[in-house]
Amino acid sequence: MIYASIDIGSDTTKMVVVRYLKEENSYDVLASTSVRTVGVKKGVITDKAMAKKSILLGLSEIEKQLGFKLNKAIINIPSYDLEVTIHNGLTYTDDGVIDGKDISKCFKDTIKDNIKEDREVITVFPIDFTVDDEDKVRSPIGMKGYKLECRILISTVPKELVYPYLDLLDECGVEVVDLCVGPVADYYQAYQEDFKNKVGAVVNIGESKIEVSVFNKGLLVKASTLPIGSRMIDHDIKYIYGFDRMTCRNLKESLAFATSGYASSTESIEYESLEGEKKKITQLELSQIVEARLEELLKNVKKSLKNLTNREISYIIVTGGISNIPGFNFLLESIYGDITRMINMNAMGVRSNIYSSSYGAIKYYVDKLAIRGINESMYDEDLLKNKDNTYGNMIDVMQSFMDND
Repeated sequence: MIYASIDIGSDTTKMVVVRYLKEENSYDVLASTSVRTVGVKKGVITDKAMAKKSILLGLSEIEKQLGFKLNKAIINIPSYDLEVTIHNGLTYTDDGVIDGKDISKCFKDTIKDNIKEDREVITVFPIDFTVDDEDKVRSPIGMKGYKLECRILISTVPKELVYPYLDLLDECGVEVVDLCVGPVADYYQAYQEDFKNKVGAVVNIGESKIEVSVFNKGLLVKASTLPIGSRMIDHDIKYIYGFDRMTCRNLKESLAFATSGYASSTESIEYESLEGEKKKITQLELSQIVEARLEELLKNVKKSLKNLTNREISYIIVTGGISNIPGFNFLLESIYGDITRMINMNAMGVRSNIYSSSYGAIKYYVDKLAIRGINESMYDEDLLKNKDNTYGNMIDVMQSFMDND
């Protein structure tokens, strides 16, 4: 089965196409790309025409890799003003056996009666089910019973935040199959079995905003967005050395350490400032600047978590492009202790933490379909047989190698 997702960030738009093999429960990346985003600030579309150009560029790159057009996808929506509520649902079966249609009907009837007109549903998580008199059921599909009750957790955001994204993707020729929020996608990417029974946090440090969320037993319960991000590091470097923004960004990504104790005092690089003055910067000096700002950002996250919950946090998952910087895990541990776990993207084709939300959104979608007993692909797998398809060519090469072995 083939699934695609699009994550439109303020700095970068990420697109991922995956082939999911149910029997092996494995995800193979067929195509991926990241392109600079223009026309989006802090997750809000400010220039539709420019944002459209960014998306079309990404779609063109994906088509070159796939050999067919990307015209369906899950998209990630910013978690601004996210509301999470718990509701009870009820439905009756026709034949005395619970199937996916009964679960979907129970969810839909509950949503219909409990959502405000100005809100859009983003995620629906089942807490548990009751089949006739048997309660606390996790997966009722196939059980015998006529009465199905559910407790579900529904997350919503304002419609005014969602519809501009839907309109934008529609103009780009992409049908939005489902919606997700970054915290949920990141959670699914980082998921471990012991999360089911714990309270934890997921933090995504973006260029211009930080999403902080709390999960209880695998369910998103609270979230907040801080109007700060890793771009502040670029501003610090520019302020001190007078380099242009792109130079500051390149320095941050290619030379700096998140923990200055691991940086070299002799390794250096020379750039020309905006005033035409040549300046030499050492790795140690640069890393001290980066470390100071990152410490401030992470301490702000710590305060935000205290405001979101008084419960003991058992784990903190941190991701975002800045977490790719060497030594970031050591800085996390120094501030949060050993409960921190940094997402490590190691799947071929998405070996950068910028893809955690786009890749994780597909895992969320697959799980969502499974809960409802749905087994369907976004794209016909026959498309992979296209001789111009890179993935198909890779399969041919591998098969040829095995035949000649």
